[in-house]
Amino acid sequence: MNSEEHKEIDLAKWLSGELSPEEKHVFEQTDAYKTYSKIINATEKLNDPAYDEEAVLAKIKEKIAAQPKVRKLKFRYVYTAAASVIILFGLYFFLKNSTISHRTDFGQQLAINLPDGSEVKLNAKSTLDYDKDSWSNDRTLHLDGEAYFKVTKGSPFKVITDEGTVEVLGTEFNVDINTNFLEVQCFSGKVNVTNAKKEAHILTKGKAVRTYNATVTNWTFNTSEETWMSGLSSFTEMPLLEVLDALEDQYKITIKNKEVFAEERFTGRFVNDSLDVALQTVFEAMDIDYELNTNIVTLSKK
Repeated sequence: MNSEEHKEIDLAKWLSGELSPEEKHVFEQTDAYKTYSKIINATEKLNDPAYDEEAVLAKIKEKIAAQPKVRKLKFRYVYTAAASVIILFGLYFFLKNSTISHRTDFGQQLAINLPDGSEVKLNAKSTLDYDKDSWSNDRTLHLDGEAYFKVTKGSPFKVITDEGTVEVLGTEFNVDINTNFLEVQCFSGKVNVTNAKKEAHILTKGKAVRTYNATVTNWTFNTSEETWMSGLSSFTEMPLLEVLDALEDQYKITIKNKEVFAEERFTGRFVNDSLDVALQTVFEAMDIDYELNTNIVTLSKK
């Protein structure tokens, strides 16, 4: 047996706890032990509570025990497998830990300061993620929901969504994202919006664009008007289904029979601090009957 095979056998026995005190002392002087110890130490520094070293070692031991007794075990493969498992776990949790995630619940809003001084205000039932380690070179965020951005000048700033991408250098803008829906309003500076069909739209102050079920709509708005950040959710020719989604997110309610009004559009606003007033404002304007029972709103045509 050559020295390399002897090291692999010692590693396998060490993993399974079969080394005697004398054998363990000798093995701890080898390069194989030192290499594995470095991997373990680097992984422990991650401090991720989801990582369980004992569980990983147990799985490796199970694989060793499961080998057929009549076959000669290739211990170099055990060594490689052990190292690979630890490295992969370490890499996964290292990458995971570098991601900053922000979440809001029903009716919640959240102010976020980004590493470069940019500001984000996250609306209800929204998520925002970015990589803090690469931020200085790559100002990229992932958004699901609605957020208002105030971006400091610098490298390109990207907001990636399932329905398209918004890219700026320094500006203020609002992004609202939902399934088959992307709306961007520019409050200052210039914004480049690319929807899911790779169609690009350049927005300047007071300009807005919406892609809804592959249909694109452009319009102009007054940047001084109140928005959801000041307690009023405002809409311009908005598909009513999106308005109803916004009501559900704001007030933690469920609205039934929405599909009946799928073709309707709403221009107006609702308050974010009174469910009764919000429902009355929207449905009276749309000439829709509704019934509120606890947190269930049932719609019907008049």
